[in-house]
Amino acid sequence: MSDTVTAATPVDEARRTARTRALISLYVGAASAVALAAVLVFVPTSTDDDAFHHVGDYFLTALGIPAVLVVAALLPALRTLQERRDGRLGMAGIVATCAGALVLTGMFVYGLIAATGSSLGPTYLLASGAMIIGVVLFAIGSWRTGLLPRWLLVAWPVAWAVGGLLPVLPGPSPLLLAAAYLAMAVTLPRRGTTTS
Repeated sequence: MSDTVTAATPVDEARRTARTRALISLYVGAASAVALAAVLVFVPTSTDDDAFHHVGDYFLTALGIPAVLVVAALLPALRTLQERRDGRLGMAGIVATCAGALVLTGMFVYGLIAATGSSLGPTYLLASGAMIIGVVLFAIGSWRTGLLPRWLLVAWPVAWAVGGLLPVLPGPSPLLLAAAYLAMAVTLPRRGTTTS
């Protein structure tokens, strides 16, 4: 007696790969947010925007790189899982987020090499704003897809703005982002398909 083995279709394989990419992005994002909170709370950092004075300045800047790249990797994976049903808003969100992530990554790498927190004028604020707007647009586009709970689609952009790029609360605010990422990982459907 033999068991019938069915080959995975390309669509199933794409969903499985997208789910894996999304989960890796979410877990790396949560870990980097927790590490960022730990640096903000326990490690001395410079308060000015000029040359680095503490080792914590290097950690703070280096942790910005995975923080922004995670979102740039997460959104396309979620779009695949949503079968591109997030429409133009989802695509606009990905474009804005990836553009902001590219600029911020370059700034963080430059900051590490030059040992400076100089934000190159308004560039940091504009790139951060692009990423925040991108996450908001993607969440709005994802509202009707059913992949993630709607309460999470509201909480995620808020947590990203408050705990990611513009830490409002000194120290613990990145933990809000870590919690949002973990909630997304837990609620992501196992099969990588959307629910109706």
